[in-house]
Amino acid sequence: MEKLEKSMLESLSSDIRLMNELPATKKLAELKKQYDETLDSQERVESNEATNTRNRELSREFARRGAVCFHVMQYLREVNPLYQVSYHQFQQLYDSAIAHSERAQRAEETLEKITHMAYTTFARGLLERDRFIFTLLLAIEVEDSLGNIGPGEREFLVSPNYSAVVMTKLGFTQPPDSKIVQMKKPFDWMHDDQFHNLQVLATHFEWFQEKFERMPKDGREMEWRMLCDNVEKEPENMPLPDKMDSKDFAPMKRLLVVRAVRSDRLMQASTVFIHRVLGKNWSNVNLKKDYSGILQGPEQDYTGYYGDMGLDLSVMYKQSAPVPPSTLSLPILLLYSFEAKAAQSRFLDFSGRRQAPRLMVTITDNSQATRSKVRKTIRKAIAEGSWVYLHNAHNAPNVLNSLESFLVEKPNPEGFRLWVACQADPEVIPVRLLQNSIKAVVDTPKVMKDSMIRSFSWFEPDILKQSSRPEWPVMLHNMCFLHAAIQLRARFGQGGWNCPQDFFNIGYSCLQEALAIVQNEFKEPLTSVAPDGSQNSRSVSYNGIRYMVAEIVYGSHVTDFYDQQSLCAMVDFWLSSGALKRDFEVKGLKYRHPQAFFNPNVRLNTLIQALDSAPNHNLDVPEGCHIHQTIVTLLGDDQYVFTRLNKVFDSMPSTLTLSHKMFPRPPTPFDGPAQAGISKTSNNPSVVHQGVFSTASYATHKIRFKDVELWQICNDLLQKTPKIGNSSKSFREFVVEKIRKLPGDYPIFNDFIMKECEILHQLLTEVRNTLTTIRNACENNVMGDQLSDHYLSAADDLYHLRIPRIWCKMTGTTAPPYTYNAAQWLRDLEDRWKHFEKILSMGRKAMPAYWLGAFFNPRGLLALLKQEAIKNYCGDRSGNFEQFTFQTDTTFRDFGHLLQPPPEGVYIHGIHLWGCSIEKTTNEFQDQASRQGYAPLPVLHLQCYPVNEKPALQEPSFQCPLYASRISPRDPIMEIDIKKEGIPPMRWALRGLTATIWPY
Repeated sequence: MEKLEKSMLESLSSDIRLMNELPATKKLAELKKQYDETLDSQERVESNEATNTRNRELSREFARRGAVCFHVMQYLREVNPLYQVSYHQFQQLYDSAIAHSERAQRAEETLEKITHMAYTTFARGLLERDRFIFTLLLAIEVEDSLGNIGPGEREFLVSPNYSAVVMTKLGFTQPPDSKIVQMKKPFDWMHDDQFHNLQVLATHFEWFQEKFERMPKDGREMEWRMLCDNVEKEPENMPLPDKMDSKDFAPMKRLLVVRAVRSDRLMQASTVFIHRVLGKNWSNVNLKKDYSGILQGPEQDYTGYYGDMGLDLSVMYKQSAPVPPSTLSLPILLLYSFEAKAAQSRFLDFSGRRQAPRLMVTITDNSQATRSKVRKTIRKAIAEGSWVYLHNAHNAPNVLNSLESFLVEKPNPEGFRLWVACQADPEVIPVRLLQNSIKAVVDTPKVMKDSMIRSFSWFEPDILKQSSRPEWPVMLHNMCFLHAAIQLRARFGQGGWNCPQDFFNIGYSCLQEALAIVQNEFKEPLTSVAPDGSQNSRSVSYNGIRYMVAEIVYGSHVTDFYDQQSLCAMVDFWLSSGALKRDFEVKGLKYRHPQAFFNPNVRLNTLIQALDSAPNHNLDVPEGCHIHQTIVTLLGDDQYVFTRLNKVFDSMPSTLTLSHKMFPRPPTPFDGPAQAGISKTSNNPSVVHQGVFSTASYATHKIRFKDVELWQICNDLLQKTPKIGNSSKSFREFVVEKIRKLPGDYPIFNDFIMKECEILHQLLTEVRNTLTTIRNACENNVMGDQLSDHYLSAADDLYHLRIPRIWCKMTGTTAPPYTYNAAQWLRDLEDRWKHFEKILSMGRKAMPAYWLGAFFNPRGLLALLKQEAIKNYCGDRSGNFEQFTFQTDTTFRDFGHLLQPPPEGVYIHGIHLWGCSIEKTTNEFQDQASRQGYAPLPVLHLQCYPVNEKPALQEPSFQCPLYASRISPRDPIMEIDIKKEGIPPMRWALRGLTATIWPY
């Protein structure tokens, strides 16, 4: 360019007249032409350089997103070693996502394609609860890669107190005399923990300080109250106060604000965060595939980042094909927990529709003969180009270790595939097989909405044509809802069923069996055989349907009598003519059938879309399975998810936004529940065991015990340990002397009281000896191997504010949970001794009322009362007598005002009812939840009658089982008669009504 410009200037500045000199004019024209061409070429080069630079930066963004997805997959191994993925396999997935995005108009479309393909491929191989951990972690790390995550925000999401410890260590805090730290709770209606969390957020995060200071000003109280105190609306979807929903307010910041004030909605708020970050992927395709990978028809396919992944075998089949230059196909792993039949059913259905030849091998042992048989089968399938299905492959670990060597013996033809169905056990499946295979979990979902969608998706395409009755689609809905509700109730543990383990193995096969029964009954015309042999038309027998479903299909899994009652009540509720009506509604849930189920000529895909439109999490509540919300009806999903998320954070390397300065390495776990303070219910004894120990738990213990010494704990408890008996005599002599002074002749009863007092004395002696020994060891600095394991275990429990296990073992079935307050437990023991003292002073005849919770063997007391009733009833009668049973009548009396026993029977008190409430003025039972979770029963009048002479038989009543506690063995102490006019007894069975003698 410079040379051309110089030549042109020389020509123009010369003395030659251009108008008269033609050669000079031509030369100048040629120079001008060369200059213009060079200028155009330079512009093209600069444009190409800009394009290359822009593409290079976009490629860097694509690579960054791919790295985020791959690393998140790798970190999931901390949750379960089963989750393995090889770099080579992910690289192929990344290249495929880039290739499918060549025509993308925007870079965001390519980023979304990479993220979504990585999510769908990896998430389908995760267990249901772990899939949410993966999705949330992916959303957090994507936001971090975009610069929208700050230091300490991950920790605050797990636990505000944990974040406070970390941020203080990093220096992000306020001085003690600052306005934020000195600020008091501005509103009376706000809970203390809500204000504490907001104060922690403002103390350590600058972006919230101004919002926190303005909180009590300018009429913002109503905005904050709608967010903090609203139980009817969904706070995670409500606008935040003080215009915190602006575009400048990142989704993570919004999540932290909601998390601070509504820890009870942490899972729901996290779902909203996932949708805001990752979005909802709407694929505009022309054909919708069902969960078996079969083309069904023109529909819009919706795949989001939350919920069930389905089981698309056609996609897995394509991904397992050999990728040149390799000639090996990848094995397809169908993982399950217990539903082996579901895996086999899906395979048979898919192979049948594709008309693929198949060879099936059922593996039962780990012998050499099994290995040889599998090898020969695979060789034969490779030669024929057919499929091989290994059923229950977990029974032969040697076969799983040898599968790769079997495949490399010969090149795999295009039609060959190896399908392996085995239990999801990381100790059995080799890591190399996990990393070099296509994986999917086939277990049916336990989440209500996902379970119903999966059930409808696995129905045959012509299922709606099996009956011409207009209520047939609604009956299908009710069957699927009932199936999901039974599984949901098991997720609540003993808050849902007495023996929840009986229902863990209920899968899709049970629904198929029940559906076959209902389908036969809904066919037309229905006929019955008359006495003369003719055929008479009849209507649908709902009683027959209910009996077969409740007693034969689902009832075959039940071992507990009261669970069978509740199951029958659930079946009666859903499989009835009234449940098929348009205005039918589930009480407390405000759920009605979607309108699409009443439309004529409706299609199966339309019904699936109607179910998918239901909000997430709304059905996974106690009311969804017909029980009331109490302190024990908890799923524990927040405890499960966020303690494991914290464990993943502990394994990640330090970054600008994730620091391990407070805990350079993950702390060594201790033997006990992970009390991380995720939410206000996560430390509940019914769900605390679902968590895992991580730095949040360690920080919680550090905060709690930083000013507490073990010596002080033992010394305080020793002072609260009750002293019983007389110091001048042995305890047995003291009790014997008391019994001798009692009036009346009740030797068996006196022996029973003697034994109860001795058990209490032995327990208190053990408590006092343990506390004294540990306190002396602390004073003399004697610990470690100088103390027995017995005292070391007790010292560890006491330090972590748990009741030592040896004490609970001695307490028997009335033992509290380990997390129960030890000081309160000692006060309970003192109350027990006071009750025994009263019995020892008044005797059997004059004792006005008995507190069943005072006895270590309350069933023994009731046996004595029954024995007395039988003795009095027999009198001069002779011969055999029928069995006796108890009858209980609710009184209006307070046990503190009772001075005399009843003329017949006894008064008992201290019983707690779970699953209903009691109206205080009338002492009537109400079908609604109690505020404190349980309803304390008034004094009961207990009498004993022969079974056929019991007065309560004249009126329908529910026999409510009485247990020692919610965590005790499911062996009832007795049954309590529950009756309420206008409420049928089966309603109480539907609620799972139970009673306990202790409120835990």
